[in-house]
Amino acid sequence: MVAAARQMILEVEGDVRLQGFYSPQLGGSSRGVVLLIHGWLGQANASYNIAIGEYLYQHGYSVFRLNLRDHGDTHSLNPGIFRGDLLDETFAATQQIARLESGRPFYIIGSSLGGNFAARLAWRHSQTPLPNLAQTLAVNPPLDPYHTTLKLDSAPAFYLAYFRRKWRRSFRKKQTAFPHLYDFSGAVAARTCMAMTEAFVTFTPYPSARDYLASYAITPAMLADLQTPVTFITAADDPIVPVEGFQPFHNLTPYLKLHILPYGGHVGFIDLFPFRRWIAQAALAILAGDW
Repeated sequence: MVAAARQMILEVEGDVRLQGFYSPQLGGSSRGVVLLIHGWLGQANASYNIAIGEYLYQHGYSVFRLNLRDHGDTHSLNPGIFRGDLLDETFAATQQIARLESGRPFYIIGSSLGGNFAARLAWRHSQTPLPNLAQTLAVNPPLDPYHTTLKLDSAPAFYLAYFRRKWRRSFRKKQTAFPHLYDFSGAVAARTCMAMTEAFVTFTPYPSARDYLASYAITPAMLADLQTPVTFITAADDPIVPVEGFQPFHNLTPYLKLHILPYGGHVGFIDLFPFRRWIAQAALAILAGDW
């Protein structure tokens, strides 16, 4: 899949440019196109993206790995900074990706924050249809970003250290690319993710961190009118995304399936014997409508 990939820059409204990597099936015949969306502070080459994408590619699917704004090495592509509520530009890019292989089924798979985006893309599809959307899979999606942020700050210390380190690095890259627009010294110095969000929100149109985080929350009312199948997979032992947040989505609509596994952590789902990322096999079954 990686060897077959070619870089694409998708231009959407507002002069926004998003980077992606398209791996078509050799010979031009595929079972459909799968869009993979990484998690917060991840990238198109995240290990879970590669594992899922490679497995699906081996089974005949074309794969498109999208970098959300300011993810990967794309901080200099756009002067505006990434926000979780930037669904419009992601939807516009998704429309272009869905048309890459006209007439073939289109699928969306997102992990963590990418799962949140995936679910919202399916919600937007119910209002503005995407070409040939057949299935959407959201893995460990944070449904309530406010509570997820609080959970992250109280999780084992290495989780907080990991995300703070990556977010500080992202802030520095953005400031280096656009020094006349940004001074993130307050956010970089903050000691928790919630404090970093409160400092970051001054660069957004939102009056508070809570208002900003609520702007990309997913509610049962949003998904009640789904028009295509959506599957949530999460784990009861996820230390970041509270499992109780999924309860209101049980039996919401026949189009929404919810699988809560006892183990799997946050975008883990790894079998030790044999060693494999189990989620890749699950993704293949879901795309085929067998799970």
